[in-house]
Amino acid sequence: MSEPSDKCTIAIVTACMTGDGLPTFALTEVEATAEEIANGVHYYLAEADLLNSGYEEPFVHFDDRESPAFLHPAVRQFLQQSPAADQPILYSSGGS
Repeated sequence: MSEPSDKCTIAIVTACMTGDGLPTFALTEVEATAEEIANGVHYYLAEADLLNSGYEEPFVHFDDRESPAFLHPAVRQFLQQSPAADQPILYSSGGS
């Protein structure tokens, strides 16, 4: 019998650099437990996905629980309008 998962999905906006060295925003969604979120592990999961997708440091993260209310909707709108973004929205199971 499998145990129920106590992980939840959390969205993270990251200010970062493209592989070409240009500033951009990225949006990732990772799965993490409440304890992992409290310890900042969700940011490391997002960083792994960002690095695998060609984004570069520095990374400045804002999860949807700690960011200003306007930030996530504004970045989602920005990413939908951005013609230069190849893969601006990343979704992860947290185990990449």
